[in-house]
Amino acid sequence: MSWTFTPEFDAASRAALESGKPLIYVSPPAAWAVRPLLERLPSGATQGLGTLVLVPEHLLAAEVQAEAADLPSVAPVRLAAGLERTGRLIEAGRTRTLVTPPQTAVGLLGRSALDAGSLTRVVVCWPETHAALGTGSDVDALLGEARGAQRIVVTAQESAAQDFVARYAHRAPAVMAGTLPESPLASLRYAVVASAGLERALEHALDRLMPDTVLIWDPSVAGRHRWIGCTTQPGVRVSPTIDGPDVDLAIAADLPSATALAMLQRIAHQVLVLVRPSQLSYLRAMVRDASPLTVTGEIDRARDWREELRSTIRRRIAAGRGEAALLALGPLFEEFDPALVAAALVDADVPTRGAADIPQVPLWAHLHLNLGKRDNVRPGDIVGALLNAVGLPKEHVGRVDVRDTFTLVEVRAESVEAARTGLQGMTVRGRTVAARFDRK
Repeated sequence: MSWTFTPEFDAASRAALESGKPLIYVSPPAAWAVRPLLERLPSGATQGLGTLVLVPEHLLAAEVQAEAADLPSVAPVRLAAGLERTGRLIEAGRTRTLVTPPQTAVGLLGRSALDAGSLTRVVVCWPETHAALGTGSDVDALLGEARGAQRIVVTAQESAAQDFVARYAHRAPAVMAGTLPESPLASLRYAVVASAGLERALEHALDRLMPDTVLIWDPSVAGRHRWIGCTTQPGVRVSPTIDGPDVDLAIAADLPSATALAMLQRIAHQVLVLVRPSQLSYLRAMVRDASPLTVTGEIDRARDWREELRSTIRRRIAAGRGEAALLALGPLFEEFDPALVAAALVDADVPTRGAADIPQVPLWAHLHLNLGKRDNVRPGDIVGALLNAVGLPKEHVGRVDVRDTFTLVEVRAESVEAARTGLQGMTVRGRTVAARFDRK
């Protein structure tokens, strides 16, 4: 019994790729699942930037870039890291494929560093997540500028991106690389872990669960060398495929497809899936029940806090917040390096703590929910969902403002992504919740 991820591209989908017509690619929201699509993109004769890949979040964009970096059809592949530096690389002709969140691409467009009209294709990864994050308008703006480019839509669930597909890939052929199961799969355990913390999460998981035999399934390019130290441990096996003898514990290093998960459950007594925050709602949609397992230590949580702080600042800049404060800070920029000014502001708002402490971030974010008083929703319904179903600590939930047709929820910054993904798709008072970041 063996399983390897090999999506089937039929004649219609191959013809769409070759002719530059729209294409739909249905896959789990995981970077490894997009690699077969990028591998099949025609090389063409384009010099310089030809392909723009729009990914909802920076960390996921970094994983997509890593998956595509060694593919001759799209190399050299760059991750947008700083508007000025990225602009210079594009201008120098050293970028053939750019992987970026849409707000960064809009920033490049505003600087005239990105010529959207000359693009050969735009790959929009998981537009349903773009919409939930509030960056759907940025995607629309970029596609409006790149009118002559081929549109490839990568979606985790075609019905969830129905409006987007109707506008940009109407009646396009679809590659069904990975879909949700017809009926929920067996229950499992999961842990929300950033890709940089996978090795430490594995160590904690093995200590907690104490299995004799383990299969680590990692289909990513990084998985080829990530687990070298683990292969020396007795009873631990690492593989990009799912095969071999039965084991006590199977650990998926990334979100699996439904087929892969079913295979893991078939050969393992227990399955643990390590997911990124934006993947949690998809995992829950695949299984009957998913219970969390704590696999991070205090140092890891401190590191995650720092990354969440960076993500919060990115979202604020993308939303245009902070422009008024520049008037007050202008004189300081003349006296000091702007980087030092920014660091001092963060230090004043968030006291420096030891690495072993778990920082409590005094920053709040807001979620916009699509249900309100007309749906008979009360603040207690939302608070109960966040505490009991999502599992947030009580102190991480702030004010809940129920309006006529929508609700605004205040959530601690370090928990806002878990809150959004946890609420997304949940049923409250008979209505399915759509949650997105409120950018006002």
